[in-house]
Amino acid sequence: MQPSPYTPGEVANTVPGRAPQIAEFDERLSLLVDLHRFIGRIRVDRAPRGLGKTSLLRQYQIRAKERGVLAVWVTAGEDVGLVAQIASAIRQDTQTWRGETRTKLHKMLEALTVSVGIPGIAKVDATIRRQPVETAPVGVREFENVIRTAAGSDENTGLILLIDEIQAADPAGLRTLAYAWQHLQAEGADVPAAVFAAGLPDAPGKIASVVTFTERIAYRPLQILTPDAEEIAISVPARKIGVTWQPDALHEALEIARGYPYSVQLIADASWSAAGRPDPGATITLDHVRHGGEAMKVDLEALFRARWANATPQERELMSAMAALGDAAVKRSDVAHQMNVTTASLSMPRARLIDKGFIQAAERGELEFTIPGFAAFIRTLDD
Repeated sequence: MQPSPYTPGEVANTVPGRAPQIAEFDERLSLLVDLHRFIGRIRVDRAPRGLGKTSLLRQYQIRAKERGVLAVWVTAGEDVGLVAQIASAIRQDTQTWRGETRTKLHKMLEALTVSVGIPGIAKVDATIRRQPVETAPVGVREFENVIRTAAGSDENTGLILLIDEIQAADPAGLRTLAYAWQHLQAEGADVPAAVFAAGLPDAPGKIASVVTFTERIAYRPLQILTPDAEEIAISVPARKIGVTWQPDALHEALEIARGYPYSVQLIADASWSAAGRPDPGATITLDHVRHGGEAMKVDLEALFRARWANATPQERELMSAMAALGDAAVKRSDVAHQMNVTTASLSMPRARLIDKGFIQAAERGELEFTIPGFAAFIRTLDD
């Protein structure tokens, strides 16, 4: 028996279907490393949960490290300010540096942060607090100096900050980062530094509420996977360890997953278990996929129930109306008719559900659920 090569709910080892995002990152990485260029626009890949944002960000980190870049990872919103998290991560990732650069950088980090009583965790000094929108935060120049020093060290070829869950970052931290990048864009063209982030669909609104010059932030939506990308994600990991998928089994798995990366990993993993964790030379059949499809319903139902519990009564009413109209994308006018309300009255619950990643806009004037099977689950509740 072989362990499953699939990773539902975890960071994926590969990101099939994300070639455009990887290509754009590689271009920015080349500018940073080969031309010693500052990357002035902060890049934010945004999508509902389960579409592979974190896995994509981890791929960026791997590729950056392969080029000798100091690739600093933080997950925003962990009860510590964003600047404090970045400072702490830089300190941790530069512990092995030697000589004067390390001493200079760590003194800068000490000047920027103060202890909160938890070893190894730093907190931004209380003087870095929320300021009026027109005023740069106190401490932004100190943060810039940290970026300049870390990026310009002989120990590495540049610096990339990787920020996951950026929509959860504290306002002061977002403003400090944004103002530092604005200043560096004007004054630090030779500083090899960049920021790549990932966030939920509401990330632009959250950032815009505290930073006025959001034109310097490039938001890139992630879409569901194409059938070709799904096929690669399912068949290639198995093939690498000597197991094949029957064509009809693979087709059935694609029909179940419907392009949603989490569902792709879930059905592939469940089918692998149904096949008895096959050894090299084995084949996954249609029967295995059908048994796997039944098994994965338990995991999906837990996810669906958590989402339903996190919705307000008004949001549930909107989702119930959508579900009653079928599994595919539905027109907003039809949803309003189903609820016996005006289309305009859907604006607030619709916006909140999109921000939560429960639904998304499809074609113009249409809405759809982000996870395949959610509509059917809601209909069982209504029944």
